Amino acid sequence: MKTILHEIKNFRRLMKLNEDIESSVKVALIGDSLTNYLKSDDYISLPNLVNDDMTIDELIENLSKEDPKMDIDHVFVSIGVNDNFKNKKNIPFLVDYLKQIFPNANIKIIKGIVDDEYFYGGEEETDFKSLEDDSKSFYNTFTQNGLEVLGSYNTIGDDLGFSDDKIKTLKKEIANSLFQNVSNVEIGMEPKKEDEPFIQKDNVDISGEDVTDFDTIYEFLERFEEMWKSGNVYNTRSSGSFKPDIEQIQLALNFLQSLYEIEITGKFDRDTEDAIYNYQKSVNLPETGIADSETLEDMFFNLKIKGFDDEDLAMFLSDMGVVSKVATLLDGKVEVTGLSGEAKQNAQLMIDYMVSKGITNPYTQIGILCVIGKESGFEPQSEDGYGGTPNSRIREKFGNRVPSDDDELDELKSDDEKFFNAVYGGRFNNSNTEGYKYRGRGFNQLTFKGNYEFYGNCIGRDLVGDPEVVNNVEIAAEVAVAFFTKCKSADQLPDFTNEDDAINYFVNLNGGGSADSETRGNAFDQLNNFEIVA
Repeated sequence: MKTILHEIKNFRRLMKLNEDIESSVKVALIGDSLTNYLKSDDYISLPNLVNDDMTIDELIENLSKEDPKMDIDHVFVSIGVNDNFKNKKNIPFLVDYLKQIFPNANIKIIKGIVDDEYFYGGEEETDFKSLEDDSKSFYNTFTQNGLEVLGSYNTIGDDLGFSDDKIKTLKKEIANSLFQNVSNVEIGMEPKKEDEPFIQKDNVDISGEDVTDFDTIYEFLERFEEMWKSGNVYNTRSSGSFKPDIEQIQLALNFLQSLYEIEITGKFDRDTEDAIYNYQKSVNLPETGIADSETLEDMFFNLKIKGFDDEDLAMFLSDMGVVSKVATLLDGKVEVTGLSGEAKQNAQLMIDYMVSKGITNPYTQIGILCVIGKESGFEPQSEDGYGGTPNSRIREKFGNRVPSDDDELDELKSDDEKFFNAVYGGRFNNSNTEGYKYRGRGFNQLTFKGNYEFYGNCIGRDLVGDPEVVNNVEIAAEVAVAFFTKCKSADQLPDFTNEDDAINYFVNLNGGGSADSETRGNAFDQLNNFEIVA
């Protein structure tokens, strides 16, 4: 139930909307094949944003080519099925693009429905449960990024399809959502926290001198985390002694709400109060316009989710006339901070070897390191057998190179040598019996005789005659760097200026031109192990 204060604010905004807008409400429906079951003449036609096979990445690309559509009031987005409910890493980017292209719209996500054509036919009950769990996690990410998800049904039902009941439920939820701008106000209800008079508590001082001049994004985030954990509350009555805190809040607001930029003044003025209010509204927090600990905590985690990085911070500080060491990080060095033991030693060996090859851009180094960390954890190793892998996953990876009969596949995967000969034999210079010999090895799972020959020539070693040598840590480092650079010199590589671009580049390169969302997410998880120092 909405609070009285919330309803009054909504009512005022609705009255202003009615005064300013005379045209009828315009609604758009975009996304994947589910839109075919929902479309009607009531929706605005946006053909470039509708495709039966639409994925998150494709929708982001198509949105990037669209001009802002200021007149659309509601947008319903059906997405997720073609991503197998796994591309969570790019959900924040999709949300940002949706808000940029539909700045005045109420945007809602439609929960996907899978039919029997989605499955191979050999799934077990655990496979269905895993898919349903993936779906819940996928759509929860949209909720965490401030969008409501429609669809009070399971992604997988007993019917394994687009049942009439599900479609009716969805249509009803869409219709209801169009009339939720104003709710009835219940008289006599107990006031809630956000309705009570605001009482200024004594804020505590946050550590640091000259704190606006952050050397790295880590300093910024560490101090911001200290702010929200302190229990401090900031509003228009906050004194000037908290100028650095308010500057950080304003910087964060400008990053998280790029369409509503405010001036970085260090004063909690009316513009800052409105920006806090708009942020709270976008993430379903109580709309008070006060930067309390709950709001600051949400902002902190959104900064991390949406990739607030050194380049972003340097840009904002530059606009303020602050010269920061952030701008010099291209000349910085990568330190191994989250690894220990052999993994740490091998990661440092990789860094030293890259420097010896002239690869000194720290973002390039981190991009390569994150993929290697994801592939092997910095321990050179041979490719694991598939004896314990579900048959459905094996078929997904190797297709018709493995038997379609489960019994035959079970027998094949129980013998590693026969299995690798079957899936790798006769490919990329392998003979039919060399798949096992030239299976994946090293830091980045070098596979196939053709690659052993090419990269062996690149580093001046005979890898074909002795493939096991690729598991030697020093040779594994040489092979990995040769693979990720394609034997090019350092000056022929892209000039990366941020971690995201570098990681995405090397993840795609490692995946043969593209990579699924799970693989990409695992590589980004490795960022916690490294830090760039000026």
